[in-house]
Amino acid sequence: MSIKEVIRLFGPAWIVMMADVDAASVLTGVANGQEYGYRLIWLLLLLSIPLYIIQEAAGRLGAVNNGKGLGEIIRERYSGKIALLASLSMFVVDVFTYIVEYVGIAVGGLVLGIPPYITLPIFFVFHLVIISTRKYEKIEKFLLPISLLLAVAFVLQAMLRGIVNGENVLYFSPSKSFTFLVAANIGAVIMPFMIFYQTSATSYKYQNVESSIETKIKWSSIETLIGAIVSELIMVAIEMATTGISPSVDPLNYKEISYALSLVSGPFSPYIFGIGLICAAFLALIVESLGSAWGTLEALGKNSFNNFILLYISESIPALVITLLFTNNYDNVVNFALTLMSIAPFIVVIPCVLIGMLVKDKNLMMNYAYGRTRMLVYWITVAMILIGGILAVI
Repeated sequence: MSIKEVIRLFGPAWIVMMADVDAASVLTGVANGQEYGYRLIWLLLLLSIPLYIIQEAAGRLGAVNNGKGLGEIIRERYSGKIALLASLSMFVVDVFTYIVEYVGIAVGGLVLGIPPYITLPIFFVFHLVIISTRKYEKIEKFLLPISLLLAVAFVLQAMLRGIVNGENVLYFSPSKSFTFLVAANIGAVIMPFMIFYQTSATSYKYQNVESSIETKIKWSSIETLIGAIVSELIMVAIEMATTGISPSVDPLNYKEISYALSLVSGPFSPYIFGIGLICAAFLALIVESLGSAWGTLEALGKNSFNNFILLYISESIPALVITLLFTNNYDNVVNFALTLMSIAPFIVVIPCVLIGMLVKDKNLMMNYAYGRTRMLVYWITVAMILIGGILAVI
C-alpha cells in the first residue's frame, strides 16, 4: 500500500468517527467530567473496541461493493421493505439528532458572543452549500478541515486545563446511577447514521480509486481503527478539560460554562470550547444528513439530487425552527430530544444485523467475507449494544 493510495483512500472512516463526537457527546463528556472527573476514562477507551468492530464491517462492505450504498445493497439482496425498515427508522431518530446539533451550534456561538439568530441561519446555508456539492470527494474537502479543527480544539482545551492530580482513573461502582451511565454509554456508542454513512461514503469514494479490493479493505480497516481510537481520546480530552467544574454548572448555559472554563483553564478557554462545540455539531449535522438521505433514497431506489435536497430540507428546517423558537429553553429542548433519541440503540440493531448478514455472504463479499470467529465477535458486540440500550431505558 503506497502513500499515494492512502491519500486517495483516506476520508470516509475518519470523518464518520469524528462525527461520533457530536454535540450530544460533547455535552455528555462535559457532564461526565463534572460528575466523575477521570473515573470514566477507562470506559471511554474501551468503547473504541465496539465502535471499531461495527464500523469496520460497514467500511468493508462499502470497500467491496464499489458505487453501491448500504440502502441499495440491502434492497438488492433482500427487499425494498427491509431496506426501508432500516433507513426510515434512522430517519426518524435523525430529526431529533438535528435538534441537538443545532442547539450545540447555538450554544457554541453564544460562547463566542454571536447570537443564535445569526449563527443558525449562517450554518444552515453553509450546510446546504456543502451537501449540494454533487461529488463526494468535494464534500470531503469541507469535512476534513472541520474534523481536524474539532480534534485540535478539544485537545488544546485539555492541555490548557492541565492534569488534575489525585484523580482516580480505575473506578467502578455497583450503584444504579453509575451502572446506568455505563449502560447508556455502551448503548449510544454507535448511531444509525454512522453505519449508513461509512458504507455509502466508502463505496462512493473507493469506486474512483484504482487499487485492489484487498488494499481498499486493508486501509478502510486501519483508518477505522485510527478513527475509533482518536474519537474516544477526544472524549477523554473533553472529560479531562471539565474535571473540577461544579456539577451545578449547566453546559447549555453559555454564561455559566464560559465562567467555569475561565476559572479552571484561563480566559481563552471558553472560546476554544465554543469553536470545538460548533465544529462537533456542524460536522455531525452534515454526516447525519448525508447518511440519512443516502440510506432512505437508496432504499427507495430514488437517489436523485432533487430528492436528496428535498429530504434534507424536510428534516433540517423543523429542527432549525425549533432551535430558534426555544432559545431560552435549551435544557428542555435537548432533554426532550435526547429522551426520544434513547431508542437509537434499538434502531441501530436493525442495520447492524443486516450488515452482519451481508459481510458473511460469500456471494456478495467473495474472499473477503467474515469467518466464524469474526462473526462471533461481531454478534457479541451487537448484543452488548442492545443490552446497553435496554438497561439504559429501564
